[in-house]
Amino acid sequence: MVPAASRGAGRGRGGRGCRQAFLREFRFRGGQRPAGAGGVSVTTRPARRDDYETLCTLFDELDEFHRQARPDFFRPFDGPARPREQVERWCEGPGSAVLVAEGDGEVVGLAVLLTRMPMAFAGAVPRHVIELDNLVVRGDWRSRQVGHHLLEAATQWSREQRATHVEVSVHAFNRDARRFYERFGFLPSIDRLMLAV
Repeated sequence: MVPAASRGAGRGRGGRGCRQAFLREFRFRGGQRPAGAGGVSVTTRPARRDDYETLCTLFDELDEFHRQARPDFFRPFDGPARPREQVERWCEGPGSAVLVAEGDGEVVGLAVLLTRMPMAFAGAVPRHVIELDNLVVRGDWRSRQVGHHLLEAATQWSREQRATHVEVSVHAFNRDARRFYERFGFLPSIDRLMLAV
């Protein structure tokens, strides 16, 4: 499976060479979203319960990408990609959301947003951080601005939650994802290193 800039993003908390980035300034262009490549219109909306099977297919694609790149971290497993109860909790909030992108009447991408708990360190500047936990675009819909539309919707949702920052973790191997986020305006924040003992 070929790595994709708008896929394999925001996957995994920690991990060898996991880089964290944050979006310092929210940007959102409201109104009609432009058509993607080929003139196909892409829209975004909150996920619904009846999207579950399609969401699992997208999560499967994301998981397989990570398994192939880091078999020392990710392994195959039986059952659904994410339990229905977990996805429903994300969808229903509060403080979380699953956004989907639609093209030609089909769900072709998703973004999972979770509120991060404030740091318990008295010396930390108070921030309200939304974690972009997963972002994936179906393989045949990459390079059509779907990921960009999802990020715009994610930043808009974060503004509505009165967040100060959106952050995403990107594995070191996933250079395409890092470039994708940096083009949108994300800046490096923390390099997370790991030592096997």
